[in-house]
Amino acid sequence: MKKLKEKYFRELLPYSLIFLVIIATLYVQIAVHSTNMGADNYFHFARFYDIKAQLMTGKFNWFQTNFTFEQTGKVINALYGPLFAYLNGMLLLVAKTWYQYEVITNILLNFIAAIGMYKLAQKVKAPKNVSVILALLYINTGMIPSWIEGMNFSAWGGVFIPYLLIQVVNLLEDKEKPIHVVGLMTCISLIANTHLLSTLLIVLVLAPVVLISFIKTQDKKSFIIDLLKVAVGTIILTASVWGGLLVIYSQNTIATPYSVNMGMFTIHLSHFQAFRQFIFPSALLLFTGQFIYAVLHCKKQFNNFVVTFIGYCFLLIGSKWFLDWNWIQMKLPIISGIFQFPFRLTSVAYPLILLGLAYTFATNAKQKKSYKEWNYAVIFSIFVMVQACFSTYKVVLDTAQGQNGENSISLVTQMRYSPDYVKKWTQSQTGIFDLYENAQPDYLPLNKKMPSRVVVEKYRAILAVRKKYQHIVNRDGSLTLRWRAKKQKKVTLPLVMYKQSRLIVNGKKKNKINQNDIGAPIIVQKKGENTVNLKFMVPLWFNILLAINILGWIVLIGYYARKKYLIAKK
Repeated sequence: MKKLKEKYFRELLPYSLIFLVIIATLYVQIAVHSTNMGADNYFHFARFYDIKAQLMTGKFNWFQTNFTFEQTGKVINALYGPLFAYLNGMLLLVAKTWYQYEVITNILLNFIAAIGMYKLAQKVKAPKNVSVILALLYINTGMIPSWIEGMNFSAWGGVFIPYLLIQVVNLLEDKEKPIHVVGLMTCISLIANTHLLSTLLIVLVLAPVVLISFIKTQDKKSFIIDLLKVAVGTIILTASVWGGLLVIYSQNTIATPYSVNMGMFTIHLSHFQAFRQFIFPSALLLFTGQFIYAVLHCKKQFNNFVVTFIGYCFLLIGSKWFLDWNWIQMKLPIISGIFQFPFRLTSVAYPLILLGLAYTFATNAKQKKSYKEWNYAVIFSIFVMVQACFSTYKVVLDTAQGQNGENSISLVTQMRYSPDYVKKWTQSQTGIFDLYENAQPDYLPLNKKMPSRVVVEKYRAILAVRKKYQHIVNRDGSLTLRWRAKKQKKVTLPLVMYKQSRLIVNGKKKNKINQNDIGAPIIVQKKGENTVNLKFMVPLWFNILLAINILGWIVLIGYYARKKYLIAKK
């Protein structure tokens, strides 16, 4: 019994240490009940609250947003990780304030990501103490802390990337069965259902690895069959994602997000911050040292070289030292509205390089290198990790004290408020929607191409009159506007219509509706009471696809539950 207790203690100790460090990092937010309001908070708050409202009222609409985003009927969640949005909506049923939601998701995101990196390092047989160091370094650099800092959704894509890299290790090391079908399709599907750009990045990572694995394998026929199984399984598990994109983009021209100066958002050095585009000189030195080591030992440690080389290439491409992103943006302007931020490449760069470090530490531990060399490497890694942890802690501290200019209510509302007011403002989940107007161009339908700036101006114009109308969400998922008019005249309604939208005006279905440049319907109101009803008409094939998608996830969850039960039974 004593030996059994000692075994459990040794197994649980790394997880406990990781959890305690996460709590220590978030301590200030937990203690003072601060709510962080970053640049992306409103967007995701509105997405998830709309789902919560649907769950509470039973008034569902997969495409049309009826409860938030100024109730214009924009399509958001169907194009942005719909199933994951529903999970967050369910979480809001439990979390009664945005503070509670932030604390819960901050802990969950960091813990899941850290355990993934820990398990990845253990997969290549790195020592446990090193695995914990790498796990803590991962969750405090790059995109993972950007969720705490500004609710950047690339962080959630990064949560599952270490689990995907476990499958990359299988592809490189498992000679008998390099493709673990269920594991690989699960990881790809989780990322695809969370963050689309992260999915494109992991495809770029998987492509060379799959090619190398295919060249190395003896049974190429089984390899191709397993690869096809992964493709089919992934298509089923991501059907709600690509199906929604197909519905909207096949018939509509959709506005892109704001264009940014990409040169300003490249990876560069910072002595105080380690998230998003910032990297400590010590971390860059550690990563560069790993790259040099991997190149020098590429023949004996080929797998280490592969993952490190791919990761370091992503790091260089996303930095200001290798490419002139301003020149690229000038030659390809569309990339600034789609890709936006070169630092997003850290989502795959950092975990790949950390995997390389895990390989290096595992090899040196196995070969029993000199005690001095080992200690220097571990101590320097600890130094970088502590720096990164303190960087995240400082962001939380500054936000709680209202000192962080990039993460305050002021950034979102363009007005100054005290930290105490911010706390009060976010106690109610709906308060944020009453105070702040969201006029982002994302996912708006366009009847002609125009710059994002012009799209926003036109969108603000229709939002300016929305309070004149009564908004009613109906059981069938449609949205009704009701208002009284003093005279008959043409009006532009505070709604947006896609090609699949149906509008009923004063009880009459209109086959052809005049619209402005951003899909806002223009009608002739009558004197007295007026009503219009907006509904997105979902094609039958998508509903069938969605049913298959949900059934696929139920089957997959059942598979893992049965597998876990059989293991526990043994």
